[in-house]
Amino acid sequence: MIDTKKHKKKALSFLTYFSGSFIVVYLLLSKTFLYRYINYFFGTISNFFINLLSINTTFIFDDVFNLSIIVVSAIDYPIFISYLCTGILEFCLLVSAIFATREVIFKKRLLWILFSLLLVVFFNIFRIVLTTLTIVLFSVSLANIFHEILFRLFLIVVVVGFYYLFLKKNIKN
Repeated sequence: MIDTKKHKKKALSFLTYFSGSFIVVYLLLSKTFLYRYINYFFGTISNFFINLLSINTTFIFDDVFNLSIIVVSAIDYPIFISYLCTGILEFCLLVSAIFATREVIFKKRLLWILFSLLLVVFFNIFRIVLTTLTIVLFSVSLANIFHEILFRLFLIVVVVGFYYLFLKKNIKN
């Protein structure tokens, strides 16, 4: 028989650790000086890969708004790398869920948090480059649709899928 009181306590503990760690990581990454470097990183790296695809671009960083701007010579308007493009939200969700899973030893949780960082960086750069490529080769309207789909898929598939993999590999039933 399932001990519902035990499960409720475990669920409350998970939610408490999840919420607390989410707030701390979110504030640290998005509301401190770190955000400027995170945004700059995604702007410069994305710009580098876009140039590798033989698309002529110029990278600009707006110090006032902490915003990366990629100017593509083939289109009439710049591409802005905003907060949502950085993957901070996805990373905060993953870190918090992994951290709150206390059944897994701390050392393993830290290793999986590092893996999640690499995953988020890879997929965000991929998403930015692919969206830019879609704008250049097709149109802004198609790129907007594509970007919205990629963003939602990334948020759900990568976050939920990675956390599922983390649970599958670390918790035995």
